[in-house]
Amino acid sequence: MDIIGHEKQKALLQRIVKRGNIPHALLFSGPEKTGKKKIALEFAKMIFKEDSDADLIENPDFFMVSSSGREIKIEQIRELQEKLSLKPYSHYFKIGIIDDAHLMKREVQSAFLKTLEEPRGNSILILVTPYPYMLLGTIRSRLQELKFSLVSREDIEERLIELGASKSKAKEISLISSGQIGKAVDFFNNPEKMEIFNQAIKDIVFLSRADYHQRFNYAKKMCELENIDEIIDIWERFFRREMILEATKKDSLKETTEKIKNIERSRYLINSTNTNKKLVLENLFLKI
Repeated sequence: MDIIGHEKQKALLQRIVKRGNIPHALLFSGPEKTGKKKIALEFAKMIFKEDSDADLIENPDFFMVSSSGREIKIEQIRELQEKLSLKPYSHYFKIGIIDDAHLMKREVQSAFLKTLEEPRGNSILILVTPYPYMLLGTIRSRLQELKFSLVSREDIEERLIELGASKSKAKEISLISSGQIGKAVDFFNNPEKMEIFNQAIKDIVFLSRADYHQRFNYAKKMCELENIDEIIDIWERFFRREMILEATKKDSLKETTEKIKNIERSRYLINSTNTNKKLVLENLFLKI
């Protein structure tokens, strides 16, 4: 697998395929932008003995369920269930991957649960999510979980240099990507993302010192932006970095951890529910 980091996970999946003892349902969990979906795709390619992503996507025995950015619809799950109920077309297995599985609402998860309770034929399901705790316990209990962690700065720098970055630029990007290789590559390929990052950091520092009136005004302005999720993601990574720096200060660490939880909760509400964005943001800014 030409994927940075996760050597233990990759080796385990290779052994599973070699031995032929592939679990019926797996959960790939861990931080965002660390390569979980890419490894899930590589795992499917290993099982099917496919050479490229294009071959995999065109494979009639492979199915990918992705969110529209907000939620996974019950129609998507029903379509997946119908396809998995059929016999494999040209392979021994059928494989279904559900990316951002946490974006299934409770009723959709309940419908999906039937697929896990009554597996059809030689099917393999892989759920990918950075928020496994948002899945029903009855679903998680039926999945074999493979946990992924952040990628080292050294590995990220090495990959960026391979892509053409200078050593200084690779180091700069690795420092702000918080171990997320996908985010690092995105920063390198899209320099404007770096500008957004730097502005978001300035904004969160300002908000941490602002009065209530300024915070509520910012919440109102932010509701009009199209990249709310991107900005909140930057804030979360900023506080995670602060948490590492403050690891020896128990009081500060506890406070920063609580801020991260509030950011995660707000991000989920904005992306996965119909909650009023302005109210969510106002509530978040009161706790920054």
